[in-house]
Amino acid sequence: MILVCNKCGRKYFEPRGVCKCGGDEFHQEDGEPSKVECVKLFVTPSGFPEQIEYCLSSINGVKVFEVMK
Repeated sequence: MILVCNKCGRKYFEPRGVCKCGGDEFHQEDGEPSKVECVKLFVTPSGFPEQIEYCLSSINGVKVFEVMK
């Protein structure tokens, strides 16, 4: 889910109360993430799973950092 400012059209992944333009009303856009780049860690710090995959994805032009399980 992407939040789009009704005033300027700027897109955000994270919820926020006020846009950088000063607008405070947003609408939601749905979209499927497309993976841009992924990295899999085979040696992880103690307390983490044995393997972790991190991906930089794009949803409607907004870049999102994901932890894949």
